[in-house]
Amino acid sequence: MRSHEAMDDLAQEILARFEARADAIAAEIATCTVNEVPGFAGVNDGLLHAEIRTLALRHLGAFLETARTGDPPSGAVLNAARERAVQRAREMVALSALVQSYLIAQREISAAIAREACPDARSREAALMLTAKTYDYNIAVTAAMAEAYLQVVQGDLAELESARRSLIDALLTSTPDQLPALIRHATRLGLDPDRKLVTVVARLLIDGEEPLTGTPRWATQAIARCTDRPERSVFVVSRERDLVALLDAGGDRRVHRMLDRAAAVVRGQGAALRAGVGIPFTGLDGFAISYHEARRAIRHATERRPIVFGPGDVPLFDELTSLGRDDASSLIPEATRQVLSDDATRETIEAFFAADLQVSVAAKALSLHPNSLRYRLGRIATLTGRDPRKAADLLELITAARLTGNGANGGLS
Repeated sequence: MRSHEAMDDLAQEILARFEARADAIAAEIATCTVNEVPGFAGVNDGLLHAEIRTLALRHLGAFLETARTGDPPSGAVLNAARERAVQRAREMVALSALVQSYLIAQREISAAIAREACPDARSREAALMLTAKTYDYNIAVTAAMAEAYLQVVQGDLAELESARRSLIDALLTSTPDQLPALIRHATRLGLDPDRKLVTVVARLLIDGEEPLTGTPRWATQAIARCTDRPERSVFVVSRERDLVALLDAGGDRRVHRMLDRAAAVVRGQGAALRAGVGIPFTGLDGFAISYHEARRAIRHATERRPIVFGPGDVPLFDELTSLGRDDASSLIPEATRQVLSDDATRETIEAFFAADLQVSVAAKALSLHPNSLRYRLGRIATLTGRDPRKAADLLELITAARLTGNGANGGLS
């Protein structure tokens, strides 16, 4: 068994040979990075190879220092990695491209160390020890790079979302003469007025309730990522308790598929997504109509029908009874209001209405024996004076329940 000092001597010999080839290793890292990282294509202006080679040479020097001293990368080295990450984030180079470039450097450095080892087992073991040190170095530098990159991106996204939210507010209150200026502003914020779009208004439910502290960032990201486009380019913002998104209008089925994917992500966080979809439009003057249709549609989103397209998916009766009235209590007899305060009664009336007054169908939906349902219906008739087995009386009972806010359609207000 060799001594620790002998191991150090072998490692120092490998490092010396490695250092002598540092220029060639840095050039190889640059060549592989330019050739293998698609994300650098947008900034490859002919000087990229030289730039990466210079950076690689600096990192090789920093690695040699840590390997010889046993110390972690210095603050100066980590700060340089952070500054470069900030620059790349501003250039909109993807974080995945930066991570890939660091992994390529790791691969080439590990291979170079292996080449400098002698064939004997002791030298090979020394090379393995040095390779482990390259991983320690690379982990520290990559973590610093990623942290700085994400800080820039998150800050930019927050500013972008704020500007987009202000644009939506302006579009909902603007006059026709203000539209040309808003079109220019919208284009700068990534909203192409010549594209055919559709407005989506969505809400998040956690344990059946809307969050009290605003919509979490991950819910906005879920909708943005369901489009398979870069998050920054998707127009989606949190506005009060709503998530408002402008998506490409590719037909109801395509929009439904995108929202289904977003809902699946939200379910993974233990929440639920409800969405209303407005009519397609082209030109910013059509946004307000699409937005209000989406707001109207989401009032009718339920657990069984979480995505509603307006106005085609919303029956007129459902829309009228969802609006409510301030004087509803004075229009509805006290006995009827008392009966409708019971959840089971409202559920029975809604199921019977949905079944077109068919006892067998409604009983199955309620998991009741038909005779049990008949008893309930008779009891409602006795207590209210309105027999739900008669179409006119059933319509009056359902209208009363919904106008007083006790409708069982489960929509969002």
